[in-house]
Order: sequence, then C-alpha cells, then structure tokens
Amino acid sequence: MSSLRPALSRTHLVVLGSVAALVGALFGFWWWRSRQPIHRLRGPNLVFWAWERPEDLRFLDPQKEAVGFLAATVELLPDRVKIYPRMQPLLLASGTQLMAVVRIYSHPGLPASLDAAQLNQTLDALLAATHQPQVTALQIDFDARSSERAFYSQLLAELRSRLGSAYPISITALASWCIGDRWIHNLPVDEAVPMLFSMGNEQIVISHYLSWHPFFPEPLCRGSVGLSTGEWLPSQVRHQTRVYVFSRDAWTQQSVNTIRSRLSGKF
Repeated sequence: MSSLRPALSRTHLVVLGSVAALVGALFGFWWWRSRQPIHRLRGPNLVFWAWERPEDLRFLDPQKEAVGFLAATVELLPDRVKIYPRMQPLLLASGTQLMAVVRIYSHPGLPASLDAAQLNQTLDALLAATHQPQVTALQIDFDARSSERAFYSQLLAELRSRLGSAYPISITALASWCIGDRWIHNLPVDEAVPMLFSMGNEQIVISHYLSWHPFFPEPLCRGSVGLSTGEWLPSQVRHQTRVYVFSRDAWTQQSVNTIRSRLSGKF
C-alpha cells in the first residue's frame, strides 16, 4: 500500500494544480471583464422613447429617467431626400435629460443614390436635431443594409467631425451587429443600442445566444439595451445598463409604473 502513496500524491497535485489554474483563469477573466469600458451615455439608466405622437411625460423623475424623442425622420429616395420634422407636442418635467432621435430609412425596391448630396442633406438634418432646445445628445436609428454601410460610416465620420469628440452620439443596432456581424466596431459613436424587440426571423437565434452568453462580444453594445413594452427581456439588464424602452402606444403614468416595477432592483 505504501508504494501507492507517491502516485496518489502526484495525482492530487495534478488535480489541485488544474483547479488552481481554472480558478486563476476565471479570476483573470473577471478582472479583465470588470475593466472593460462601458459604452453608454451619461445620465439616468432609464430612457423612455417618445415617438411621433403627442406625449405628456411630466410625471417622469428627471433624476432617474430621461427621454429620447423622435426629432425628425429622413427618407432616402433614389433621387432625393425627404425630411419630416416632428409635428407632435412633447411635455416634460423641468430638468429632464433630452436626447434627439433621428430615424433614417430607405426602400429595398427603390435604392437610394447615397451620393454626396444625400449625405450632406442627411447630415444637415442630424445637426439641426442637436440644435433643438434642451437637447444634450443625439441618437440615430438606421437599420442600414449592407449596401448602405459605407454611406452610414461616412455620415457618422462627418457628424463626429462637425460635433466634436465630446458630443454624445448614440446609434441603435440590430442585435446581429453586436454578435457576429460586427461591422460597427470602429464607428465613431459612444454607444450602440442593441434592439431586442421586433427581431423578426432573428428572434430565435438571438434569444438562444443571449440565454447562454452574459454580454455581447461587440464592446459598443455592452452598456445599453433597447426593449419594448410588449417583448420583455429583463435578463439582459444589469447594474450599469442603460435601458431604452419603446411603446407602440402613448406613455401613461400606469405604463411607466409598469416599466419601473419590472426594472425594480436592476439598477
């Protein structure tokens, strides 16, 4: 029996060494992960999107809640650009942080020219949104197709040049842009908000991925998330996450309280 003791001791040492290496690797990953930059805008963790309809949000808490309002819509057409400014009233409590949102869209059957004239007109619309009263940040909502990415990248580069390095710029992002199709990695923005609702055919794939991974591989997507009142994914909300919430109906005190309740303890 005594001849087996050295072998058993070596086995124990190997096991202990493996466990120590695993613990060290996990600690190293935690240390690295805890020091990764959180790409999100400063301000309250909870942001309510106010779309093109009358909205009375005077009951929000300016210390804890902000508003991203649709300031304008840009339609890219084959031969021109149409710009639709916001026409509906928006009522807010004094001191509410206000982000201007500009939606950009095109038509798959009528591809836009994406020439210099269209870029300049779109840029002017974005800059005009930042000049609206009390606006402190800009968000662009553009589900750019593969053929439109070069245009979008150049647009954002020009926008950053005009606004300067310190101005807060946010973009919405398809969830796939944050996982495998990470073409947004080098865009000059402060955050990319993964839209975890109305995902269509990607719903199953994205939901499965998020059920097994604690965060997105794309760093720009790790600090914020876009949710909807009708499609809730609370597991993706963490302590430092900035949550943008969309509603297909006008916000009411009751619907806002429902969001607050669901996010209770998350921040």
